[in-house]
Amino acid sequence: MNATAHTKKTKPKKAKKISITLSEREGELLKSYARQFGITRPAAVKRIVHAALSQYKSTVSKTEPKNQLGLFDTLQVDIFNNTSKIND
Repeated sequence: MNATAHTKKTKPKKAKKISITLSEREGELLKSYARQFGITRPAAVKRIVHAALSQYKSTVSKTEPKNQLGLFDTLQVDIFNNTSKIND
């Protein structure tokens, strides 16, 4: 028997390839953007998409699905025994 532990080989994750079509004007804007930052056009597209998706993620994470029961919501009780939900 070998004294070393057997480890599983991890497969590298494949990148998702997406093809887009831009109008001539948008292509020129993309070229200008890439030239301004000194990067290639594919890198510029990746940067723009990443920025937009991170902004979208921050807005989506704040919304609560409507099918949730709200069992762990923080409730506030006032002196008249009225309850209200506290939003963070």
